[in-house]
Amino acid sequence: MQKGSFYHLYIVMKKDLTEFYRVRARLVSMIMLPILLMLLFGYMFPSSGSITHIPIAIVNQDQSATAIQVINSFTYMAQSGNAFNVLTYTSLAQAQQALLQGKIYAIVIFRPGFGEGLKSGAAAVQVIVDQMNPTLDQVVTGGIQSIFSQLNVQLSLSQGFPAQAGTISVNFQGLIPGSPSSFEFLAPGFIAMSMVMGGLAGLAMTFSRERELGTLDGMLMTPISRFSIVMGKAMAQAVRGIISGVMIVILAIILFGVKIYGNIFLMSLIIFLGILSFTGLGLIATSFVSDQESAQMIMLMIEMPMIFISGIFYPVLQLPLWLRDIAYMLPLSYTVSAFRSVMVMNAPLSAVWPDVLVLIVYSLVTFAIAIPLFQKMVTK
Repeated sequence: MQKGSFYHLYIVMKKDLTEFYRVRARLVSMIMLPILLMLLFGYMFPSSGSITHIPIAIVNQDQSATAIQVINSFTYMAQSGNAFNVLTYTSLAQAQQALLQGKIYAIVIFRPGFGEGLKSGAAAVQVIVDQMNPTLDQVVTGGIQSIFSQLNVQLSLSQGFPAQAGTISVNFQGLIPGSPSSFEFLAPGFIAMSMVMGGLAGLAMTFSRERELGTLDGMLMTPISRFSIVMGKAMAQAVRGIISGVMIVILAIILFGVKIYGNIFLMSLIIFLGILSFTGLGLIATSFVSDQESAQMIMLMIEMPMIFISGIFYPVLQLPLWLRDIAYMLPLSYTVSAFRSVMVMNAPLSAVWPDVLVLIVYSLVTFAIAIPLFQKMVTK
């Protein structure tokens, strides 16, 4: 290699780095992405490694003094160690609705006759778990079982209870029959993640590429309205996203035995609204850049944190409170929550309508902002 070749190599390298430096969006994205990822991983996996203040519910169908005494003791022990936050519901139907909506993670039911059975020697409580996250389910079931084991010790010693008190057994069950596999928890998240890659990046990358190639100018010279251009491309991304989602579902069923318990049409609606939300967000995020490379870096900076904190792989409950607030500002959190509830727990529309409503509002707001920004972008 000749000596001049090294100089030419230096000139080319300097040219590319100078161009990269001049595009502020690329520079900011390159600096911010590793910082965001390190902060997320640091706060997602705290040194304690434990999940606290898990919301669970109690439904008391036996108003005897013995049952109330056991419930008060259970509530005190559950909350004194910061393991659980105990909520009380007057009816089982209300508690099951809250379970489907993700407001609680288990229901402890004291059936009629619990107090009399305990006095006679033995009584049972029923615990319904949400089956949405195998890891979290183990924490919840283990914690509840531990509390009742401690209560049984107190009963055997008659500490605060009648001398004739027996023992309490715990029967765990899920809302749906069988035991969903770990992949059934992950599959809805994978489907939502594919929508992020398609909806959030696809439309934005399409516009960036067409602006670089000059084909967007040709489209703008036709009598097609700006609204039709944006919405037409958005619908194309929606179709692509649905196809990707269907492929993942089929593979999950064939290869991993994943079962679909919910309504297919409701699942499709959630996917469609999720794609629209991501598409509008992607168009807004890249409306200030004109080249494809800058658009890619901005999309990566948005996608990576969103994927990790939106409940795809880890429960949102595991995050610190301030990071949960950020997660609940992202459309992916609502898409994953609603889609997983329908697919895994057979949740009806009445149970997931808050998530669906958020996605509808998110889609309307993002497109109401994106279309004027697109008009401003193409007139520069």
